[in-house]
Amino acid sequence: MLTLLVIAGAALAVYAVMRASRAGGSSPRTGGQERQWEERILLMTRGNRGALERAVTARRRRFPGATRLELLKMVHDEYVKDRE
Repeated sequence: MLTLLVIAGAALAVYAVMRASRAGGSSPRTGGQERQWEERILLMTRGNRGALERAVTARRRRFPGATRLELLKMVHDEYVKDRE
C-alpha cells in the first residue's frame, strides 16, 4: 500500500513539473492580448491580415526568441512610427 502511494505521489510530482515547464501554447490572458494587438494592427492596415503576418514574420527573423505578443507590439510600434 505504501509503495502504491509513493508511486502515485512521484507520478503526480512529475506531472506537476511537466505542466509547469511546458513550452509552447499561450495562456488565455496572453491569447487575449495577442488578439487585442492584432485588432489594433488590422485597423491600421485596413484589415490586411497578410501585411500583419508578413510584418510579424519579418520581426521573427530578427528576434527569433521573442513571443508572438512581443512581435505584435514591435509591429504596432513600427506602424505608429511610420504614420508620424
